[in-house]
Amino acid sequence: MDEKVRNEIVRRWQAQTSVRQIVRELGVARTTVRRVIQRWQRERAGQAPAANLQPPARRPSLLDEHDGFIRQLLERYPNMTAVRVHEELAARGFRGRYSIVRERVQRWRPQPVREPVVRFETAPGAQAQMDYSTYDLDFTEGGRRRVHLFSYVLSYSRRAYLRFVETQDFTTTLREHVRAFEHLGGVAATCLYDNMKTVVDRWEGDEPVYNTRFLAFATHYGFRPRACWPRRPQTKDCAAYYTPFWSFEWKFSERRGSLSFTPCRLATCRPLARS
Repeated sequence: MDEKVRNEIVRRWQAQTSVRQIVRELGVARTTVRRVIQRWQRERAGQAPAANLQPPARRPSLLDEHDGFIRQLLERYPNMTAVRVHEELAARGFRGRYSIVRERVQRWRPQPVREPVVRFETAPGAQAQMDYSTYDLDFTEGGRRRVHLFSYVLSYSRRAYLRFVETQDFTTTLREHVRAFEHLGGVAATCLYDNMKTVVDRWEGDEPVYNTRFLAFATHYGFRPRACWPRRPQTKDCAAYYTPFWSFEWKFSERRGSLSFTPCRLATCRPLARS
């Protein structure tokens, strides 16, 4: 199953949406919804391993050789239906199923231009924002070094978790998320990100394609990642987004001295009760 659909099922279930309504809204089978919820509940209870965070191997498809033709059709006729595309492919000798054509059309269809998003405040527990900021600092051991300040901020209360780390890699990002959840006592329903590669693989039109491994992590902890549009600062809550870094820089400038730095040890992600 597509990890994005699994994330939507878990998120809606946590919001007290009935199975019947989830089926109707997402267009998936009732048995599929129940199976996803049961698996997620077992994982959270420690009765089954968490979702495999390794990227799945992509199998070759009969459609691969027709990708260029499909994209040309959709660029010329953006509203062409998947049924019509399947008919055009059949005329070229394609013998595959309609379902894989429909999925490929969804991937390549040009996305409509969206109106600018107005920045707004959020309710308690509804949203958090995560980012890194890089600093070159002088340390008592090792001299000047480059470090990165991890920040996870609750948009409503401005409560924050900050921690210096040595890298911004995937393992570090997940580990610091878990520490932030533990420090703040829960997980916000949605978290905003500034297009970092550990979260967003690429953009297709106005839609982000999320890193499958990170999306599986988000599903396990029951939150929804949301990438801010590139070069669109109005999609961020700037007060929450930049205050932690500004506050650190202001306090650090008051006492310019050397700091001690101990490298962080890796921690294993574990289920956390959501508040």
